[in-house]
Amino acid sequence: MTEAITAKIFRFDPARDRAPYYRTYKVAVEGPTTVLTILKRVHEEKDRTLAYRDHICYKGICVTCEAKVNGKTVRTCSTLVKPGETVLIEPLTTNPVIRDVVTDLGTTVEREGISFLIKRGALVQIRKPGKSQG
Repeated sequence: MTEAITAKIFRFDPARDRAPYYRTYKVAVEGPTTVLTILKRVHEEKDRTLAYRDHICYKGICVTCEAKVNGKTVRTCSTLVKPGETVLIEPLTTNPVIRDVVTDLGTTVEREGISFLIKRGALVQIRKPGKSQG
């Protein structure tokens, strides 16, 4: 029996959009599905403009797929969502947004014995009404 997962996904292209926004997608599933698979299905079946990191290290240790899911930082490759659930998918707020849920993890450059971590993109702070910003 096919059921659906509702995915509310953060969308923002700093080069094109004036402000971030959210889009909601319904994804048909047969059973529990990883967040990464949900993103892949949205991209392939509903919205080819969605940007996400489609990389799986098959060990759950590389963290390139990390995102915020329902407010918690998780690895999208191993976080399951059950049919009938609604999931909120947002970029990490500790890194600049390149586009949608893709953030810049940084590039290390070494000069004169000093390491510099360089990041590009737009730093976005997501503030929800009624939540403490402490």
